[in-house]
Amino acid sequence: MKEDSQVKLRKVAGEDCPDGRTCPSVHESDCQTLVIVGSVVTDPEALAQLAIGPDEMAIQVPVSLLPEVAGA
Repeated sequence: MKEDSQVKLRKVAGEDCPDGRTCPSVHESDCQTLVIVGSVVTDPEALAQLAIGPDEMAIQVPVSLLPEVAGA
């Protein structure tokens, strides 16, 4: 992803919520990546099952945001 603030995002999936800001969502960037917004995973047992790099963070979103991967 671009390192500067020139990245353009377009919301492609998401849920509506009262404040319009704290909703899980998926955005497509202009540099061919997806940006996922969701709750940070903090459960140590769940995190132990993942190979997370030093610059990565595990998040969770409802399956309904990515139906094509549900049950995969």
